[in-house]
Parts: sequence; C-alpha cells; structure tokens
Amino acid sequence: MATLIVNGQERVVHSTLGTPLVNVLRDELGLVGTKIGCLEGDCGACAIIVGEKINDEIKYCALTSCLMPLGNAIGRSVITIEGTNLDNRLSRIQKAFVDHNGIQCGFCTPGFIISAISFALTSNEITLDNMINAVAGNICRCTGYKSIERALDEIVNDLKRIDMKNRINWLINNEYLPEKFLGYEKQLKTNSAKTSYHNNGKIIAGGTDLLVQEEEAIRDGSHPRFIWGDPSLKTIRIENAKCYIGGATTVSELYSSTILNNMIPRFKQYLRLVSSTLIRNMATVGGNIANGSPIGDLSIMFQALDATLFLRGAQGTREIAIKDFFTGYKKTAKQDDEIIEYIYFNTLRPNDNFSFEKISKRTHLDMATVNSCLKLSRNKQGIIEQASFSVGGLGPTIRFMSETSKALLGKVVSDETFIEAERVAQKEITPRSRPEYKRLLVRQQLFLHLKAANDSLSSEVLR
Repeated sequence: MATLIVNGQERVVHSTLGTPLVNVLRDELGLVGTKIGCLEGDCGACAIIVGEKINDEIKYCALTSCLMPLGNAIGRSVITIEGTNLDNRLSRIQKAFVDHNGIQCGFCTPGFIISAISFALTSNEITLDNMINAVAGNICRCTGYKSIERALDEIVNDLKRIDMKNRINWLINNEYLPEKFLGYEKQLKTNSAKTSYHNNGKIIAGGTDLLVQEEEAIRDGSHPRFIWGDPSLKTIRIENAKCYIGGATTVSELYSSTILNNMIPRFKQYLRLVSSTLIRNMATVGGNIANGSPIGDLSIMFQALDATLFLRGAQGTREIAIKDFFTGYKKTAKQDDEIIEYIYFNTLRPNDNFSFEKISKRTHLDMATVNSCLKLSRNKQGIIEQASFSVGGLGPTIRFMSETSKALLGKVVSDETFIEAERVAQKEITPRSRPEYKRLLVRQQLFLHLKAANDSLSSEVLR
C-alpha cells in the first residue's frame, strides 16, 4: 500500500511503486479526467500538476502522469483536472477555451487546461510565447491550434494583472483556481517528498525513458530506488572555475538557471529543442546521460563541454570523462548500482563560443536526425586554442569528433577553416543510415556552428 495526496485528500492505493501514475489515478481512484493517449509523454492528455515543498516554499510543475511512476508521487501533492474545477461554473481558463472554440472532441482539453494553469502558477514572465511554450507538449488533432492560441492570448492578457506576491490568492479571487486550493497547500506543508536512495533496486529518476522502454519491468520490479527530486543530487553551482550540476537536476532547472544562461548565450533557445515543458519538468541530467541514447541532446552538449561524470555505487566513487562513457547502443560504462551523482566542466571564458544544432522532422517535440554541438576557445587574436565537436545520429553512440576538433586548432574562424574542417569531418564520420543525407547535415551544422562564432562566413562555401 501507498498513501497519495491527490486533490488535497490522502488516498490509499495498492499498485506497485513502479506503476505509471496515470493508471493509478484512473483505475484505482476513478479520476478519469486525466486521459490516456500515447503513453509515451508525447500528447499531454495525461498532464497533471505536482506540488512539492522545497525549503519551506511550495513549487509546482506540470508533467505527464503516464511517465511518472507512483513512487515519485509519494510525499508530493498531485492535482488533476478534477481538483482545479470551480463549483458549478467554468474557471477563467475553461471559459476562454469555450469562448474561442478551443474545444472539439475534448479529449486533449484537460491536458491543455492543466498546462495553462501550471503556467499561471509558475511563470514570472507572462507572454504569449512563454504560454505557448508551456502547452507545447499538449497535442490536439481537431482544432488546428489557432482557436486554442486565441484562448491562450486572452488568458495571457488577463494574467498580466497578476499579483506576483500573492499569486495563489489572486488566482483564486479571479476564478483561475478553486478556493480549496489553499487547503492543498496547507496539507502539502505538513508533508515532504521521500526518496529511497538506500536500497538496491532499479534506479529511477524522472522515468521519462524507462517507463517507455521498460514499463512492464518497472511496474513489476521490487524496491526501486527513486531519486527524482533528491536535494542531495540537485545543484547548479560554480566553484574554482568549474560548473557542477547534480544528476537529478531537471532540464527545466537548467532552463531557468541564471548561472547557465549567463554563461551560455541562447541556452534557453537550445533547451526548447529538448522535448516539451511537460517532459523537461521530469527529465534529469543524469537520466539523459545514463540512457546512452546516440541522439541524447544533453549528452551532446556536455560532451562538447568536455564534462566529467562523478559516479557513486556500492564500491565507492569514481570519475569518468563523458567522452569515454558511451560504449555501444544504449550501453554505458555505468555499473547497475551506480548513479551519476553530478557532472562538472570548466566554465566558459568570455572568448569561448558554444552552439547547439538539431535537425529533426519537427522543429520541436521530436528526436534528432542529427544533432551536434561545438565549443571553441579563442585567444584575443581570434586563434582557436581549444575545440570540441560532438555529433549524434551517426551510429550506435554519440561521436566525439576528435580529428575535426584538432583540425580547427591554431586557425581563425573563416571560410577556409570551414572547408578544411569539413573535409576532415567527412573522413571521420561513418553514417550507418541515409549516409548522403546525414553527411550533408553534418556539413551544414558545422557551418552554422562556425558562423555562430564569426558571422562573416559566406554561405557560398556550401555550394
């Protein structure tokens, strides 16, 4: 048995701790407003809001309950669409969807409403662009989205009046939330999330990959190690010219980090290419790396940053360069009992350039066909002193392009430098599928990386 806090009430459930939360909500608790769609975190129909007490402050985020194991909900407040309804009338967000014809079959609507409420609860920058980013993980097959966008625009214009210092009360008084929401907060303040970092079962962080690839094994497994939200594994700090990031830090926490955004221009833009807000709120740094995907976006970035992983297991601790971590398709040098406690890399200097490129069938919410990252360190004369070029999508593992990186050393960023580096890159890569197409993508991405460092590069060199 496990005790959940759902819509302000303690509910006892009997599912295993590895069971996807959406099944618990629907099958055991009868909360069928949370829909089952893709079961892969792509459609957002199963979106819920999760509240957590962190340092005496309540933090909220929306996420997909199909990829959240029951164990990650213990000690947190789960809020479903039923828990956001006002008594006998539509909320401000629901009414906007009705007024602008943002509802047709209605299957996706609860997820959209949940994501919009989460935005109202959490965003400090009330803009339509940010609202659309917040609902980017919610897919609708009926409306064509423009009616939904008009509804969101009305909501955003109204939310610009929000009292940030008294956000919850303002949202209640303006009919965005029910008055009972205050009770949810009061109850959550007396509870705290618990992790099971001490036992020997399957390690589960955000679960965004495990519950897709190994759902049955996770559901039926015993004594999982739930480390999502573990404060000892969540940090972003700079110390002695190195940046340290905890393994349980979520992608959303990277996205909102002042440290990382000050260090890496366009960092938020890059992370918007990493899944959706609903998934970024769950997915962790350590999980993305331990997954061993040959197109892992964060892994690509950290490999270009020459990051080192700090691992902890039953035999103690050890460090390994991320370049040496990936050993085969979905295989890594991590032992089963080890966790990625944190990663670290040298902080970027003022003359460093860092850029990320990703080509996929869709600009957002899609896996990469080819993704790549380049970090350049140059002296005051513009001479490249250090280069790290990392590419994914070419084979069973992420490729660190050592020869191409060497070819950039001692050069200035110019058309001639691109031509030479691209020649080396084409010799270094061995794409396993669609080789001509992927060679073209590597060529174009290398050009874009160098152009980001020197905008005077001519596109004529691509002819």
